[in-house]
Amino acid sequence: MEDSIHEVENENINQRGNESKSVSSLSADRLREMLSQPELATLYTDLKAYGERALNEPMPSLSFRLYRQFSDTGERKTYEEAYFDRRGRLAAVAMLALDTTRPDALQALEEMLWDVCGEYTWCLPAHLGTGEVNQVDGNIDLFAAETVHMLAEIVTIHAERLDRLVIERIRSEAEWRIFTPLYREQRKFHWQTADHNWSAVCGGCCGMAALLLLEDESTLQESISHTVSCMNAFLSGYGEDGGCAEGIGYWVYGFGYFTYYTEMLREYSEGELDLLTGSKITAIAAFPLRVHLSGGTYVNYSDSVEQEEIPSGLLSLLASRVGLQIDLPFHIPLLTDDPCHRWAHLLRNVMWSDPPVYGDEGASGQAERGFIFQNLGWMIVKGSLDSLDTKRTYGGPLQVAISIKGGHNDEPHNHNDLGQFIIHCGGENILCDPGAGLYSQAYFAPGREQLFHISSSGHNVPLIEGQEQCSGRQAQAHVLEAKLAEGCGELDTTLDLTSAYSGAASLARYTRQFHWEMSPDGSKDRAELRLIDRFQWKSRMVSSAERFSSVDDSDAGCSSVVERWMSRVQPEVVKSGNLRWQGAHGAIHMTYDANQWKILTEKLDTVDHDNVPVTFYRTSLSWTGVIDETDVRIESSNPLETVCEVRFIIEPKMGETEVSMRE
Repeated sequence: MEDSIHEVENENINQRGNESKSVSSLSADRLREMLSQPELATLYTDLKAYGERALNEPMPSLSFRLYRQFSDTGERKTYEEAYFDRRGRLAAVAMLALDTTRPDALQALEEMLWDVCGEYTWCLPAHLGTGEVNQVDGNIDLFAAETVHMLAEIVTIHAERLDRLVIERIRSEAEWRIFTPLYREQRKFHWQTADHNWSAVCGGCCGMAALLLLEDESTLQESISHTVSCMNAFLSGYGEDGGCAEGIGYWVYGFGYFTYYTEMLREYSEGELDLLTGSKITAIAAFPLRVHLSGGTYVNYSDSVEQEEIPSGLLSLLASRVGLQIDLPFHIPLLTDDPCHRWAHLLRNVMWSDPPVYGDEGASGQAERGFIFQNLGWMIVKGSLDSLDTKRTYGGPLQVAISIKGGHNDEPHNHNDLGQFIIHCGGENILCDPGAGLYSQAYFAPGREQLFHISSSGHNVPLIEGQEQCSGRQAQAHVLEAKLAEGCGELDTTLDLTSAYSGAASLARYTRQFHWEMSPDGSKDRAELRLIDRFQWKSRMVSSAERFSSVDDSDAGCSSVVERWMSRVQPEVVKSGNLRWQGAHGAIHMTYDANQWKILTEKLDTVDHDNVPVTFYRTSLSWTGVIDETDVRIESSNPLETVCEVRFIIEPKMGETEVSMRE
């Protein structure tokens, strides 16, 4: 795929000539027509409510005190809330101003555009170091790029009605803030060669603004060449399997803006420059459908959330351009669903959303029931519980799934989570991943691996000799086996995770083995995951009573091995060796050897990425046994071993009568 884009760049960019071309799809008439469609009624109601509030309230101030807050305290949320509210109001009023009977909306739009042009910086303080003048001048981050793109599209759409001075101001601000440093002076920015979302978003937004605003042909050609180079860098972060290590949220962000730019470039060049082609692009496009588990809930490794709003315009465009088969219910995200109120998603949801390309969830022949991301190291299997009782209770099959994560501990937005797994039932990740925490200065600073959301302590992986997983590329999950029998919904996987625990001095080897099976006993109302962790030691391991004091003050922290399971559901002890997490529609029973493992559940209160309080329950199994080494030689060729074998049974949620009968 990279070669094909370079070929486009080298052979076609300079053949375009000086013929004037435009992006005809950005017209007020077309947008008015699209907004009148019945499927956009809810979206328009949301836009109108937000826009009317913006017409009656002053724009939030980006004060000096707010600006300095990040460098002074590391707090970024307050400034960013005001910043994104300003963008959201501008987006909503730009849509309301399409109504030619609303001169008040057009006048407010001009005031807002003028106000945004006057901001000290379009960047976020969190991306400017200490925020001094020399760090601001000519700097371009994600949101400076998004801002220039937003202004360029709004001024293009409303060009016939906006005051000429507002248009000239926008062109002037775009020139000195973006085009001069990036294309004329050719300053170097770290994101130009980044293999993650920054290259696609920054490069793509600046590139789209250039296509719309630049009149100098030589600079425009430089912008196209520059942006295609950024897109090459972005795609280099993906393997041929199309997997996004940053997770579903950043797939929406990075690949979304990649697609938005490539479509504008294709239209601008009248089809001569088409970057949205090839098997790798097709695989990347399929990523959200492969990691969708059920009910709008996704695999959420790294800094992603479980419930993600996938832009309907983006999916619709990919369906038409690369033949993506969408097995999700049709839903157009609202402007207020996105905390950042991104204009690019909003506009394309209006322009591109196409209900007929959507199918039903789990539609026959569309949904992949299992997939192994060979490059990424993720494994996903989906199935359904479809007994008569399940159909009577839920009106149809109950969707279940498992996901397992390999990879390494130096990925974009990395969490130290090798061997992490998710168990899903009925639209809910019952054994879950914590996803992204609140972004702050500490979240991206040295020592970040101590934070709950990033540390292995917040994931379904063990503590070994008091040591969490270490950071770095050398901490890697080596896949010893990955076998998927898709027809019958079985998965066998074994990972060697030894390198993730380099701080565990006595550990010789650690492997984690999974066996997932639908209907293990022939019934249609349960699935089973068997997990076997093998810890091989260089020397004799002793019981918890003889162990060292660990960093954890709990009893579990004194063991040489502590297995851990994360859930938003508080578990119940059914009986010795049997624990149950009962979710909204499904339940998980875990059985383990109570003679060798002591159980402990802790309540952990934290906040999520949006600073909303959330509670997790971490259940620990602490090893209490002693290895009998009477007949075992202490040699590297015959190491001592601790084995933890647990079984998870996933089944429909039981009523109180059924629970009491089973217990």
